[in-house]
Amino acid sequence: MSLGAVRVPLDSLEFPYRRQISFKMRERLGRVFKNLSKAGATEVRIPCTVDEVKFGQILVHLGLSADQLRGTRGKGQKDLPLLNGIRLSCLYGEYLVAAAKGNKETSLIVHLFSADQLYRKIVESYRRDEVTYALCMGSLTGPKERNMRMLLRPKNLPIVKALNTLLDIPAMVEQLLLGNIHKWLALHIDEQIIHYLDHISTVWKEGICEGKKSLVQSLDIDSIRILQFRMPTVCPGDADTIKRLLDNGTLFPGVIDPSDRDMLRRNILSLDTVIPSFETLQENMHYVGFAAKILIRHVVDALPLCKSSKKRSPTIFEILSSSWTTPEVVQVEIDDKELREIEGPASPFV
Repeated sequence: MSLGAVRVPLDSLEFPYRRQISFKMRERLGRVFKNLSKAGATEVRIPCTVDEVKFGQILVHLGLSADQLRGTRGKGQKDLPLLNGIRLSCLYGEYLVAAAKGNKETSLIVHLFSADQLYRKIVESYRRDEVTYALCMGSLTGPKERNMRMLLRPKNLPIVKALNTLLDIPAMVEQLLLGNIHKWLALHIDEQIIHYLDHISTVWKEGICEGKKSLVQSLDIDSIRILQFRMPTVCPGDADTIKRLLDNGTLFPGVIDPSDRDMLRRNILSLDTVIPSFETLQENMHYVGFAAKILIRHVVDALPLCKSSKKRSPTIFEILSSSWTTPEVVQVEIDDKELREIEGPASPFV
């Protein structure tokens, strides 16, 4: 879901990281360009990620609140505010701008996203909206784009499904480092990765927020970073720090209701586990990775590897638990219903 949509003069759009595009991608976008004169180039929308500072500048410049800007989503070109005087750096979309200029248009619709929302948009558009998928994937650097393509292979969709449970916590997804995904997959410890992702979701959504969706949505990245790695029931210093930061409003500044803050305090201080996050997962992967490599090299006689996008290699757990009964690679069977659940609802740009 975007932060909002605005009309932006073509001359205010910058593309600092120009990249070559594959022939197949050119072919797909070419079909869009052919219909620009019919659909209207101004109705073509491109994504742009903005940080908090830039987003604040946009709100001040337009004289709108964040809620008012979010209300522009889905509106047509004539009903959108024109953003003059602020340049936006888009990582992708040069071809759409060129097509708009060729159609004698002066502005395009730009959807604003925070950095964490880009992963969500890629997953939602995967196999559903090829243009949106192409635009969002093009917003990634080359290595991150390769990692996302690797992650979205059918054989890795169980991990994607576990990752998607954390989309309910927008602030948490800001920590997701797409550049590390290939390292996770190379360890062949899918069960452990999925288990930890489920653990993060359970601790924050159920253990801390008691399933209250409004609280989950109110979590902020700074509070998550302060709390991660802490274990208040074991470390008195952690407990004292958490109490102090709750009292002075540093933690969860977006949670105003006193009863909600009391509930957060009670639940956090009673946690008997290290408070998890993507950063704790990444740190744990360093240590688990050493163990996995030792097992692969010295304990597992042979780890059958498969480079197919639809078939996967056995995991270390499957081999060691003797649940792997055939030397052949596994064909991952995912029916259409499960695939729709993994991918999420369609959300086209155009």
